[in-house]
Amino acid sequence: MSFQKNQIKYYRGFSLLELLVVISFLSITSSLVIPSSLAWLRAEKVNAYTRELSEFFRLVRLEARRWGSSCFINSNNFDYESIPDDKKYVGFVVNCKYSSASIDDSKKNVGRIQELVPALNNSLFQVVNSNFQVTPNGRISASKPVVIVIGSKYHKTRPRILNCITVSIPTGQIKKGKFNSNSWLLDNMPVSQLSNNSILTPERCES
Repeated sequence: MSFQKNQIKYYRGFSLLELLVVISFLSITSSLVIPSSLAWLRAEKVNAYTRELSEFFRLVRLEARRWGSSCFINSNNFDYESIPDDKKYVGFVVNCKYSSASIDDSKKNVGRIQELVPALNNSLFQVVNSNFQVTPNGRISASKPVVIVIGSKYHKTRPRILNCITVSIPTGQIKKGKFNSNSWLLDNMPVSQLSNNSILTPERCES
């Protein structure tokens, strides 16, 4: 009977120095990637809200022409970080007065339009220079061309993106662009506000 001697095998692992090098590399990579990713996400929120809002205004014009209604679009004001996270809050209140639809249709469509207003949250802000009315033929009635500036709560750091939407009067042409001035912004911008600031002009909204 033969006996085989137990053989002890030694496996080489990572040294402490190697582990420290890997951890340092991951830390440096994270410090570079995470801020860029956060800035991209914040900018995309601003861009997404801008797209949704401009399409909503087009929808209101179509709704007014379809039903022969007058729709009043008013800014819904919120202070800085005043929106709870668990509810839907919107930056505009829309009231449409229907003349050619039945009572049932009027009630149904008023609710439908208001439900389609894009939601706001504390990571965004918007500044509106004028409330306005959409007439039954889809034209715009306002005291001046409508300008809406949209940005991120983190505009003092990253991203410094400032989007804008203009609604011309009386044609109702809607344009999106980049607002070319940010010196007037406060550190803690209200989430939504109606402002008479003279800087809010269509000329500053560059396509």
